Amino acid sequence: MPAFRMLPLVLITTALFVVLSRFTVKNQTVTQSPIQSYSPPDRHGADFSWIQKLASIGDSYASGIGAGNRVEFHCSRYNNSYPYVLNSDGFLGRNSNRTHQNLACSGATTAAVVKKQIPALDDDLDVVTVSAGGNDVGFIKFLNYCIYQFFVSSANDCEKVINNIWTKIEYELPANIAGLLDALKPKVEKKNGTILYTGYARFFGIDDNTCDNVSWSVWDYESAAAKQYLTLERRKALNDMTLAVNRRIKEAVEKAGPNVYYIDYDYYVANSRGRYCEAGVIEPDPNRVGLQFYEWNAVDPGENETGLAKLGGKVPKGSFEGSIAQWVDKTLQEHPQWKFGPGKNERIVFNEKTLNLDDIKDAAIWVFPHLCRIFHPKPSLHWLIANLMLDKIAKAAAERMESGRKRFGLEL
Repeated sequence: MPAFRMLPLVLITTALFVVLSRFTVKNQTVTQSPIQSYSPPDRHGADFSWIQKLASIGDSYASGIGAGNRVEFHCSRYNNSYPYVLNSDGFLGRNSNRTHQNLACSGATTAAVVKKQIPALDDDLDVVTVSAGGNDVGFIKFLNYCIYQFFVSSANDCEKVINNIWTKIEYELPANIAGLLDALKPKVEKKNGTILYTGYARFFGIDDNTCDNVSWSVWDYESAAAKQYLTLERRKALNDMTLAVNRRIKEAVEKAGPNVYYIDYDYYVANSRGRYCEAGVIEPDPNRVGLQFYEWNAVDPGENETGLAKLGGKVPKGSFEGSIAQWVDKTLQEHPQWKFGPGKNERIVFNEKTLNLDDIKDAAIWVFPHLCRIFHPKPSLHWLIANLMLDKIAKAAAERMESGRKRFGLEL
């Protein structure tokens, strides 16, 4: 019997999107799919004890902004992110000899990963997980200029940002990803070392026009004409760019040689109606069953909405959250009387006063932690990604074992 067997993806997706739990927030019962409610995956006899050295590098999708409890400040790492889930006993199994280097950092580009994260990795790694590319093309600028308008600018700036993103996807991203993989491969154990590179998932449903008149613009403009809206065209634009980034990642992975694998979870998110603006959904609906990305005012199981509103503190400069804080501060410098938030009735409060965030080491942020994690995976999606990685590791190990048997003429 082979020691490794492929984990059945049907069971994975069924468990992920059917198992639900209920919790109460301010007298409102919310149904969600928290990681805490899942049983560990059925590993079907697969032995992962050979994984002694695990590492994780990348951007905020790997650091897991908002998913669980923050366990590291400067890079915004959270304990329900897929690197920590994968390393848990329920996934890779209990192994006192296994080490895990998690260097993923919010805001990291491929260049930052190559310069800061990869050199800090141990040698002879057995498995490395990677998430990088979204920051290279400037997805956060799309969120600012085309959706939330943290900093208010010309209405034409959205189209300029879209064109610039496409240029980066076509002409810069392929070389960036290839360079990252070239830098990483010497850190991986030469015989069985495995690299798992995740893509991204499309954020929006595009099956109807229910969201066309919805705006997530955060300021109380005097003119509705100044707002950006979640039109079908706008939603398709971001989806198309996401798929294009995924293609570039997949192409680079396929050229990188053996034991480098692409982890594609986009299908599962779309098939489970896990995106914003799914057909018939009236947005905003942050606690909708099955939604796999954080929306403003989303509340996870175990969290308290009132408590979240009272939380505050600093966020790292240069991170996803830090960029938002800088845009908001810039707007407040120009329009100090404007109000903020989904209800356009919230005051922005920096630590003591409105600060010029470019002049301080760590960007201060106001009292709305909901905002830090928008457009990032919820714990349930991190759980899925970890499961897909586990499946790929098991399949790759089984293929290597089968190849070895054939090479030595052994029969099963």
